[in-house]
Amino acid sequence: MNIPAPQSDQRDLGYNAFRLPGGEDRTTVIGMTGTGKTVLAAWLLQKQRWEERPWVCIDYKNEILFDKIGDPPMRPLKMGQMPGKRGLYRMRVSPGDDEALDDWFWKIWERENVGLFCDEVSLVQSKGAFKGILRQGRSKRIPVIACTQRPVDCDREVFSESNYLAVFRVKDERDYKTIKGFTGRAPIEAPLPPHWSHWYDARQNSLLTLRPVPDPDAVAKSFRDVVPYEKGLFASLLG
Repeated sequence: MNIPAPQSDQRDLGYNAFRLPGGEDRTTVIGMTGTGKTVLAAWLLQKQRWEERPWVCIDYKNEILFDKIGDPPMRPLKMGQMPGKRGLYRMRVSPGDDEALDDWFWKIWERENVGLFCDEVSLVQSKGAFKGILRQGRSKRIPVIACTQRPVDCDREVFSESNYLAVFRVKDERDYKTIKGFTGRAPIEAPLPPHWSHWYDARQNSLLTLRPVPDPDAVAKSFRDVVPYEKGLFASLLG
């Protein structure tokens, strides 16, 4: 279980209760490879209200955790294809798909009420559609959970529009400077044990420390337990 454990040197930021991101929120998870950022992001994703909307995972790197979740409940989605009314989808993307992905984002922007999970958000090109989703995601009910290793390579909106930021260890001092510009100068560079993270809640201007979430196998199993699977609907999508 993920339990917030506030640190004594963070008292000036306040200790409000840990809150899960909801259907109108943008969340960014930052950290080096191996720190646990994708597992935390996936744990946050499986806590969403699956009866409310579908979620699409933008997969640039053939994420192993997605393989662990399996099909079903995580259904493949072709570029340009729209998800059903609910469920979990995986859309594989290559760097050369920039224009097609931007067109697809515009379709999501127009449709509304679709969640987006993007591992390696720094690979999403600076196009108008994704910026629009980040800026208007609350009114259009398009929640976003995004992961990145390199904050300096991401668009400003990834951080400025985030309601929550989880910060694991990063490699470059410039990355810490970028993050601190959007976290009220909170001490997000303070050392933590492996797989722990700093959790910044922008609305409350509060900083908590999160212990590790369950391991990837347990998180994958939780998806299989909670994500709805409607056989006829998915079969029609893939036909």
